[in-house]
Amino acid sequence: MLFRVSECEAFRQFREDDEAELPAFLDWLRNDNPSQAMRAGTAFHDVLEHARPGELASAESQGFKFIVEVDVELALSPIREVRASRQYGGVTVTGKLDVLDGLRVEDHKTTGRFDPDRYLSGYQWRLYLSIFGAQLFRWNVFEMREVEPMTYLVHKFHTLEQCRYPEMERDCERLVAELEAFALVHMPEREHYALDAAA
Repeated sequence: MLFRVSECEAFRQFREDDEAELPAFLDWLRNDNPSQAMRAGTAFHDVLEHARPGELASAESQGFKFIVEVDVELALSPIREVRASRQYGGVTVTGKLDVLDGLRVEDHKTTGRFDPDRYLSGYQWRLYLSIFGAQLFRWNVFEMREVEPMTYLVHKFHTLEQCRYPEMERDCERLVAELEAFALVHMPEREHYALDAAA
């Protein structure tokens, strides 16, 4: 059975949300139809992936235009967009990081409103540190808003960090085991989910 890091975190959020509906969550897992905001985030990731160190300017990608109002200098490592996986019991969890710099993993996020607790309480950073054997996770968070159709203004930038802790691996194993048990009941087809499907 195989899951992406994002699916593991979505499961954690679903489980902790008293108002979440099972059919909607299962539909998301099976179809993963991205919203326009998610597509804009993917396009902005593409801008960052092709930026040179220290350079971030207004740009266009995948039909979206970005006006970068905030002054940002990212020391982008040459190691970017790396995919890896790790086995937790009978489940393979796969993830693709944005930047790997020594023992530090970096992830670029786009959002309409910066909420640090949302990132810190999640399992994305824990699973990435586990999968890549890293010690420090850093979020580069870009606040943006749509100012015209398909045009986004990038107006704030934040960094946030979290470190590995002694019980982290056990916490990751527990979450993945709970997701596996959930999927065996509600999504038995995931037992035959191919690795290339999560690329």
